Amino acid sequence: MSDLDRDLVVLGGGITGLAIARLAARAGWPVTLVERDDLAAGASSASSHMLHGGLRYLEHGRFTLVREALAERMTVSRMAPTLSRPVRFMVPLRRGDRVGPLRLRAALALYDLLSGRAAPSPYVMANAGQAAALEPSLETEGLRGAGIYSDMVRDDARLAIAVARDAAAQGAEIFTRTELVAARPEAETSRQVVELRRRDTGEVLTRRARLIVNATGAWSDRTRANVLGMLQPGASDPPRLLRPSRGTHLVYPALTRNHGLVTLAADGRVMFIVPFAGRSLVGTTEVETASPPSDVERRPSADEIRYLATETHRLVPAAAHMHPIAVYAGVRPLLSAAERVGEASREHRIVDDGTLLTIVGGKYTTFRVMARDLLQLATEKLKREVAPHDDGTEPLPTPFPDPETPASHKGFAEHAIEHEWARSLDDLVHRRSTRWLAEDRGLAAARSMAPVLARRLGWDSSREKDEIARFETAIRDELMMLDRALATL
Repeated sequence: MSDLDRDLVVLGGGITGLAIARLAARAGWPVTLVERDDLAAGASSASSHMLHGGLRYLEHGRFTLVREALAERMTVSRMAPTLSRPVRFMVPLRRGDRVGPLRLRAALALYDLLSGRAAPSPYVMANAGQAAALEPSLETEGLRGAGIYSDMVRDDARLAIAVARDAAAQGAEIFTRTELVAARPEAETSRQVVELRRRDTGEVLTRRARLIVNATGAWSDRTRANVLGMLQPGASDPPRLLRPSRGTHLVYPALTRNHGLVTLAADGRVMFIVPFAGRSLVGTTEVETASPPSDVERRPSADEIRYLATETHRLVPAAAHMHPIAVYAGVRPLLSAAERVGEASREHRIVDDGTLLTIVGGKYTTFRVMARDLLQLATEKLKREVAPHDDGTEPLPTPFPDPETPASHKGFAEHAIEHEWARSLDDLVHRRSTRWLAEDRGLAAARSMAPVLARRLGWDSSREKDEIARFETAIRDELMMLDRALATL
């Protein structure tokens, strides 16, 4: 094989694409991963930050998915002990709720049973007084009690970066801010010539792939049509696979005493309050978008912000006197189905288009399962004897400590640029640290890290100032959006 030959060229640097690249590289397969923006820049950094089986999926009878996800929950938490932690979640019971004590007890018992022997602490039931004592911020009117169970909370973006680092350590080639510009079959071989363009420099790279993997999340339908159009000129666009859904979250100061809360909103939707990095993440919504989503559809709407704030005030009355710190949204690559978008399956699907494999759907928690399933199919297509299955359960690379003081900003930025593909202030603040949750939304950290970016990336003073201004403008626009949306509450 030449230096340009690859078994796989993976398109998409979210958790799914990174997991595929990692598993392939660990098996010794030459693999290149290509991400148009930054790693984990889409849904992989805009989740509810839960590593979980999905208690609510039991209601829809998806027991296999829940059991599989619960097994992965424990494995991934052992692989990333500094990026995940167990949290006790409380499910308040109120008079008139659709789910009563017996039904909740049965669901929590089944959740623990599906977790197996390696489960965290088992569920317990609490009466109204006990629930109020454990979480005094809860609305007590109509409170009958609560169920309390265990799940895991994780740092979604930094976990994805750790997977990327491990993939690179095993030999995977990873390009960020790089886009596919052409793909064509090579007449004399079974390979596809793939041309890539570095967006920052304009440099064009060429790789010869035996298979192309489309793991571009909510953009998978468009990517599939584009790649097949290049490989099979004149062919009709394939049918769409996705029915994407936007999920919006608000970030508040801590609303609980470290418990997570799970409840039904007034309209029957499941709502979470998740403790993370000293804050409370409140979500989520289910708003159907086009496939692929437009730039407008990727952003939170004023209605979603008001909806989440209203439900938060109903559950935790003290929140009415707090202002959200931040708002964010991600678009889930859900499979097209007849169900309402909020009830759509979280299973994944792999579509075989010859030399192009597309993987869609799935849950963040089951990223290892999705990688194994795709590599099993790739093994059959490449006529290999044994599919890669050992992605290792030893700890992933440990992230650099969060830069909490000005003295630590320089070292953190140097490490993130050198080892974690960071190329902007947004990369550093939003996806490689939790500084975006600081009181100033990471502005001070950004200003002190900008000179490091400038020096390492060869920026002049004007480019450095533009980068700071762009970061500050994004924060200001987000805060103004929150203010406008909440002004009428």
